[in-house]
Amino acid sequence: MTDELDKRILNFLQKDAKLTIKELAESLEMSTTPIFERIKRMERDGVIKGYVALVDQEKVGRGQTVFINIRMPVYTAENVAEFEQTIREMQQVLECYHLAGTIDYQLKVVVENIKEYDRLLLEISKIKNVNVESSVIVLHDVKQQTAIPL
Repeated sequence: MTDELDKRILNFLQKDAKLTIKELAESLEMSTTPIFERIKRMERDGVIKGYVALVDQEKVGRGQTVFINIRMPVYTAENVAEFEQTIREMQQVLECYHLAGTIDYQLKVVVENIKEYDRLLLEISKIKNVNVESSVIVLHDVKQQTAIPL
C-alpha cells in the first residue's frame, strides 16, 4: 500500500524518471536513504513497473495512430489465448484492451502511414475467429499523458 510520501515520490518520478535520489530527496526535503529505500520497495512490490523514454512517434517514422475495434464471434478460451498471444507479438500494437460490451478488444496501433496500416489489417484478418469491426484514424493528439493521477 502506498502512503502520501510514496505518492509524492511517484508524482516526481512520473514527471521525470531521470531524477537522481539526491534531487528527489532535496525536493522532498528529506535525506537520500529513506527515498532510496521507498523506491526500491515500490520497484520490488511492482508499484513501479519500469522506466522508459517517451519517444516522439512522428520523429521516428510512426506518425499515424489508429484505434481498432475487434469482435470475436466464437469466444472460447483457446481463441482468446491465440488472439492475445498474436497481438503481443505485433510491434505496431502499443496497447490492447479486453472489453466488456459489443466490442471484445480495442487496439491502439502506431504505423508509418495508411499503407502500413492496410498491411497490419491483413495480418490481423489472418487470426482465427477475429472480425475487425471498425477503425478510427487519429487526426491529432489533444491530450496524451502517461502519468497516473495520485
